[in-house]
Amino acid sequence: MEKKVAIFDIDETIIKKDSMFLFVLYGVKKRPWTFINLVAIGLVTVLYKLKLMKVEKVKGTFFYAIRYFAESDLQNFYNDVLVDNLYQDALKELQEKKEAGFHVLLVSASPYAYVKYFNNLPCVDSVIGTELVQMSGRYTNVINGNNCKGEEKVVRIRQYLADTDIQIDYDQSCAYSDSLTDMPMFQLVKNRYLINKHSPGLEALSWKA
Repeated sequence: MEKKVAIFDIDETIIKKDSMFLFVLYGVKKRPWTFINLVAIGLVTVLYKLKLMKVEKVKGTFFYAIRYFAESDLQNFYNDVLVDNLYQDALKELQEKKEAGFHVLLVSASPYAYVKYFNNLPCVDSVIGTELVQMSGRYTNVINGNNCKGEEKVVRIRQYLADTDIQIDYDQSCAYSDSLTDMPMFQLVKNRYLINKHSPGLEALSWKA
């Protein structure tokens, strides 16, 4: 079935900051002994910049504390931190798109383990994120498959559309992101909005509130 689809990135698009860094701070606050992992984060970041380590391994280091979090902790992270960082302009846009009959889809490189709670917003139809390996009923900081970024976002979106029997109405559909790494996602739709930045071929939107 052909539908109007509105696709939104999450980090620095509908929320003001990168949730990965917010999670590191939250992890140290709730599990203080994970402070020592900051050394590992610094090391793997240097190795990544030197192209000596894959992004999946680097990201896993940032989510070290998730191994000690129950589901309730992840929900609290969403309620106490992510909701507080929502752009009200973005929330208004989500609501308007939903009211206009769009299928609203959030797609993020951050872990589905916590971005899934954006499904709590009545204006959101579904959420896609990077999957983590689970053991004994808890998430680990090991990425399951590929990091959901760039071309991988398109792979996940297309799989979701196939599973839900949705075809994108290209001319009426839209996508929102703060990053040009989402150009593959932008190319799925005609109407493309770059948040708080400018680039040729993309319509700039300024979200501050």
